[in-house]
Amino acid sequence: MSQYTSTTVHEGSMRCTTNFPQGNAVFTTDVGAALGGRGEQPSPAQLLAATVASCMVSMMAFMGARRGINTQGISVAAGYEEGKNGITALHFHITVPHAVNAAERSVLEAAVKGCPVGAAIAPTVEKKISWTWAE
Repeated sequence: MSQYTSTTVHEGSMRCTTNFPQGNAVFTTDVGAALGGRGEQPSPAQLLAATVASCMVSMMAFMGARRGINTQGISVAAGYEEGKNGITALHFHITVPHAVNAAERSVLEAAVKGCPVGAAIAPTVEKKISWTWAE
C-alpha cells in the first residue's frame, strides 16, 4: 500500500476536493462563510470531529463483535470548539439505543477511549465525551 491514501486539490474560493482511490470516494470541504469561504460543505474542523467519531463507532463495533455485544444503531454526534489558536476541544455525544449490562458498558467505554484516531490528536485538544444509555 502506498503511504498516500488520498489526494486533495484546491478548487478555488477556499474549496477543496479530496479523492480516495480505494472505493472511488470523494468529499469536498469549504472554509466557513464567516472566514470568507463558501460555507456550503463541511469544514476541515467538522470533518476532524466526524473522523474521530467514526473511529469511536468503529472501535465499539469491533470490540462488540469480538464479545457478542449488540452495537447496531449506536451513534455519535460530533462537534468542536475553536479559540484564538485553533481547535481547543472536540465534543462527542454517544447514544446507545438499546440496553446493555455493566460489563458491556465497560467494553464500549474502553473501545471509545482506545480510538487510535482520537489518540493521534494533540493532547492540548480536549475530548469531551457524554453518553446516553438506553434503560
